[in-house]
Amino acid sequence: MKRRNFIQLGIAGLVGCGGNQRADEVSVKAGPFILRVPAKWQTLTEVEKVALRPLYSREGWKNYQTDEQYALKPAYACRPQHWAIRVPGALPEGIPFNSTNPGDDPTAPQILIHKAEEWGVAFTDGEHQQTTAADRLRSLRESMNAAMSEDDSGPSPAYMDASLAFMCLKRRIDFTGGHGLRLVSQWSIEPELMRRGELHYLFLGMSDDNSCQIIGTFPLNLPGLPTSEQKNHLGRSSQNYEDFSKNYEGYVQDAKKWLETYVDEITPSIQTLDEMMRSLVARRWE
Repeated sequence: MKRRNFIQLGIAGLVGCGGNQRADEVSVKAGPFILRVPAKWQTLTEVEKVALRPLYSREGWKNYQTDEQYALKPAYACRPQHWAIRVPGALPEGIPFNSTNPGDDPTAPQILIHKAEEWGVAFTDGEHQQTTAADRLRSLRESMNAAMSEDDSGPSPAYMDASLAFMCLKRRIDFTGGHGLRLVSQWSIEPELMRRGELHYLFLGMSDDNSCQIIGTFPLNLPGLPTSEQKNHLGRSSQNYEDFSKNYEGYVQDAKKWLETYVDEITPSIQTLDEMMRSLVARRWE
């Protein structure tokens, strides 16, 4: 049974906030973890502890060992046990949020704090590991650190049948107990316009002791971003897909420059999201 706790305004919501909390912020507690959320987003904020969701059942894993044709395709929701802090109040106007299955949504407005060592079993039956926990944790940290210096790297341990496009605005964010990488990007399977509702803020982090792995995602809007129905952006058109694909890299560079030029007009504010991630207290998984 999933456990959900709706955070309420008041003295109880401020416990453990420390000395740096502003009057327009509310402290949210998720198990041993604490996060400061803008008060205007607080009324819809929800905290949930979610159990490990492995790819295979025990029986399914046995079947896979004897017949590799039985292989299943992972879902984004295949992940370790974690604390989820859902913040739908951060959604730009007009962008929907599926509150029924937010764990399946790679751009849902939420922060997921995982028991990092369980990433090694998330794509098995939840018990068997194809690599050691230590090797998996080392790989997670190496990927995160490499992404801070590589232009085309945006690692995420969660499975997506797509790759990250338009990666820009990378910055290291330090929080109490660890650090991570912030960037803006969009999941894409093939050449596509930068789109409203798909472009999102992505945070990937780890606690210093490697026990916690954090993924934060928040949809973004910027005046001028095309909707899913529109075919034109920045003088380019996806109507003629063959021509658009041939010149896609030029469009990607133009779109990233446009985003960086008008970063102060993005909603929700990148600075506000950064401040929220900096306020995270995640020293260790307990």
